[in-house]
Amino acid sequence: MGKKWPRLFYISMAIGLAWVLGLSVEIFFPATLTPTQPIKVLNIQVLTVPAYNSSDMSNDSTFNLSGAPDTTQVTGFSITVDKSCDLKLNMIDKTIPLSGGQATLINLDDLIPGTQGGDGISLRSFRTFYSKSVKIQGKFEKNGSVLGNLSMTIKL
Repeated sequence: MGKKWPRLFYISMAIGLAWVLGLSVEIFFPATLTPTQPIKVLNIQVLTVPAYNSSDMSNDSTFNLSGAPDTTQVTGFSITVDKSCDLKLNMIDKTIPLSGGQATLINLDDLIPGTQGGDGISLRSFRTFYSKSVKIQGKFEKNGSVLGNLSMTIKL
């Protein structure tokens, strides 16, 4: 029994010391939890040539281009958010900086390798590869934290 008491004493001291250190960290370095507001999309548009009424958007960010002719070129999209952040698109290793309150133009040339000149991609090509719709998804990030998600569907 004589050997157990010193071991028990040191274990108790270690636990007590850890508790005191933990308490002092909380006292001297309090965790200030400021709630982070999610990023809000103020406006989003699909850009086409010739211009097609793509403002026909439902609440879930679905654009209906099914009535547009095959010759319509999709050149990109424009997005406006309420606060500055980065848009990290899924499936592509691309981060796009967004400025709060200002529209940011995102060209397909920047997203799809092999496209150039700003001409975009015809709806005929989109319809051939994607059939009925294309879904664009991503995350709004700031300082390494995810502050929202983007999910946009283009009906072809």
